[in-house]
Parts: sequence; structure tokens; C-alpha cells
Amino acid sequence: METVREQLSAAQKQGRLVEIFRYGDEHHFLTGNVIAIDEKFVLIKRINTNGATDGAIVLRINTVSKVVATSDYLKSLVAVIALARERHYNDIWHVEDLLSELNLAKHSILKAALKWAFKADQVASLGIHPGKSEKTYTGFVAELKTHKVHFNDVNPSDLTARWQVKLAYADLNYVEIGSFKTYSTTAILERYMAEDFH
Repeated sequence: METVREQLSAAQKQGRLVEIFRYGDEHHFLTGNVIAIDEKFVLIKRINTNGATDGAIVLRINTVSKVVATSDYLKSLVAVIALARERHYNDIWHVEDLLSELNLAKHSILKAALKWAFKADQVASLGIHPGKSEKTYTGFVAELKTHKVHFNDVNPSDLTARWQVKLAYADLNYVEIGSFKTYSTTAILERYMAEDFH
């Protein structure tokens, strides 16, 4: 039986759309194409249920519990992706351009994604797994230190809050950039929050 890493590598080589399950449950699920793999992380171009590209997602490989390469859901999604292309909403956030800007030759997948978000001053979403659920933070990378990222977290329920968290790279299991979620947060920030927060 193939390992998760072998399944991800095969999907990358074949350019196949796959379902990815994490932490052994149905709640941590996404579909997409495998773009790159390194020692600890995999980079996915996520495809949402509407057939649109929905960001670049970095996952810690040891959190991936199952990879599915053939299913009726994936067959159905191929038809929806074709519709998205036909109607010109398949990559409205220009994720393909973002992927080409990641410096994967010089940095790990994790660091490349964080460095892109920092240099481009773009919202990112970071996830750690402290227990039964994945805790996520969405906001701006304030600083990249040797072992930690300093991150300005945005709370849409409290627009006056100014929280900065320090997260160890070793604790990060998930990074999302260039997605509907991150651009929605950008819209909130641009309308309601001062520029000095990022």
C-alpha cells in the first residue's frame, strides 16, 4: 500500500486532482492539485466546490491522513471546473501567478509561502493543531524570525482589536494564501482598519 507521501507525489507527477483529508476526520478536507512537496510540507492549489481556484494551501504532510485520487465527487468537480473556465471565474485571484512567485528553490514550502505573504503585504491564514481542532489565525505576517513568525491577527468580530501572536514554525500545520478567505479579510481591513496594523 502506498504511503501518503507516495500518493501525493504520484498526484503531482500525473497532474491529478485529489481529495485530501487531514487529522483523520471529514472536517479537515480539501480538493486540489499537488504543486510541490518537500521534506515536511505539500503545496496544494485548492479547488473549491464551484470549480474555482481557491488559494495556495501549505499542509504539513504528517497531518494528511488520506488521499483519494478517484471518486464520483472528483469526476463531478472536473465538470464544474470546465464550467468555471468557460465562464471565466476559474482563477479570479490569479493564484497561478502567485505560485510562480514562490521561491521554492531557495526556501522550504512553508518559508516560501510566509515570505511571499510578508513581502507582498498580503493576508495569510495560519493553522496550528493544539488539540481536537485546528486553531487558525488570519491576518498579516509582521516579522519572520529564525524560529517563529510574528503575526498580526485580525478579528472580524472586534475591529478595534490589535492582537499579535508568536507562532513557532514547528507548530504550523497549515498556511493559506491567495484565497477567498484571505481576500475577504483584506476587504474588511481596507474598509475598517487602519493601515498601521500591517
